Amino acid sequence: MDRIRSLKDLEKTKAEALQQERENIQKNRFRVRISLGSCGIAVGAAETFEALKQLAAQKDVGGVQIQKAGCIGLCALEPIVQILEADRPQVMYGKVTPAVARRIFQEHIEKGMILQEYLVEKI
Repeated sequence: MDRIRSLKDLEKTKAEALQQERENIQKNRFRVRISLGSCGIAVGAAETFEALKQLAAQKDVGGVQIQKAGCIGLCALEPIVQILEADRPQVMYGKVTPAVARRIFQEHIEKGMILQEYLVEKI
């Protein structure tokens, strides 16, 4: 990326980022973000990430993108998994072990049902 030297450059960069985001949403119905800050890694977020990555590869569910995310400031709820869908509000799950990740994949991604017991309410 070139340096942003003016307001025009900033507006162009923003427009390109928004276009890329729109294309990503059309391509991937689900974007699954796992928070991999140091506190998340300390309590098993890397294992949760790997479990979700394997599930996405094994299951015949198209349009699922698994992404790494940084710290979101809710250390007590780590590992945190965010589910972003094109047509629904973001859902955030807390204390997601690999076993819980499998349930989230089966219930939320495959069946469209939110797991209430792991849901992080808006703070």
